[in-house]
Amino acid sequence: MPTAKKSSNINKSLELESDEEVSEVLDLLEKDAEKLPLSKGKLTNHRAYLAGPIDHADDDGVVWRQKITPLLESLGVMVLDPTDKPVSQCKFNEIGDEKDMIKKLVELERWDELRNIAKEIVLVDLRMVEVADFLIAYVDPDIHICGTYDEIFEALRHRKPTLIVHKGGKARMSMWLRGKLNHNFVFESFDELYAYLEALHDGTIDPDYTRWVFFDRV
Repeated sequence: MPTAKKSSNINKSLELESDEEVSEVLDLLEKDAEKLPLSKGKLTNHRAYLAGPIDHADDDGVVWRQKITPLLESLGVMVLDPTDKPVSQCKFNEIGDEKDMIKKLVELERWDELRNIAKEIVLVDLRMVEVADFLIAYVDPDIHICGTYDEIFEALRHRKPTLIVHKGGKARMSMWLRGKLNHNFVFESFDELYAYLEALHDGTIDPDYTRWVFFDRV
């Protein structure tokens, strides 16, 4: 399996200055992932939850999730995506027509219905955080992300590996996040994150065993 260092596309720098740049580099990463056969390693059969803005994101938070999914699946990772919930009990993925419907309910001030919808969404999304082996979050400090922070802190409370791609890098992190997160788990680009996961998966780097747990039998 080619490593991130061997791929010119994966090594392309992602400064996260605009949605267009994020999309461009994720396109390149997705093309690389299509070439990668499923490999067995430390992350095989792990579950990753993808946290990040949805309701205030222009693309509903779909683009980066859809494009990082094949990269993770090439490592044998099961993806838990709140914009494509793998459960039938929750009708709401918060995107597309559903997002428009929620906006309409806000305009009509139908607070009880909104509360019931929100409770269902929160229950399922936090349950996915609970069952995930690790969490990947995209943090854009220019977007209000109440739910994302809740998911990050929930993962941290359970001592799960919590990996953050932060727009603008570590320099733009809030002081609260600096106090809660191990800065070594904060990445300035998606290609940097994937290079870390790939190296962890194939044993090139040692895990931080204060967070990572790998079971011999599950």
